[in-house]
Amino acid sequence: MKPIVLILIVGLIFTSCASPRPWTKQEKTAAVFNVCGIMADAYTTEQMLDNGHRELNPTLSERPSDSQLAIYFPLTAFITLGVAHYWPKLRKHILFGYGGISFGAAIHNSQLD
Repeated sequence: MKPIVLILIVGLIFTSCASPRPWTKQEKTAAVFNVCGIMADAYTTEQMLDNGHRELNPTLSERPSDSQLAIYFPLTAFITLGVAHYWPKLRKHILFGYGGISFGAAIHNSQLD
């Protein structure tokens, strides 16, 4: 098992041990929206790159590999959920905000020829 995968699994286990307060139903919906947005962005980014376009995200290179995408998108989902978990007052804003940005990027990617 690769070290990064092991670190992510252990981190996920420990973040579920203690919470500032329980998640509400609306916050869980926001989390699903966030993860779906990130998944849509990941899928359309892969398709866009396969069609010869370049990536504009400054965190990634212009032509990221499939393995870079496979690490980047789950990592951003994990970080977003972790930050939202520990800032309960901003939880919905963080999750709906980043999910909306991700869906916007996915829509942009899908409209490229």
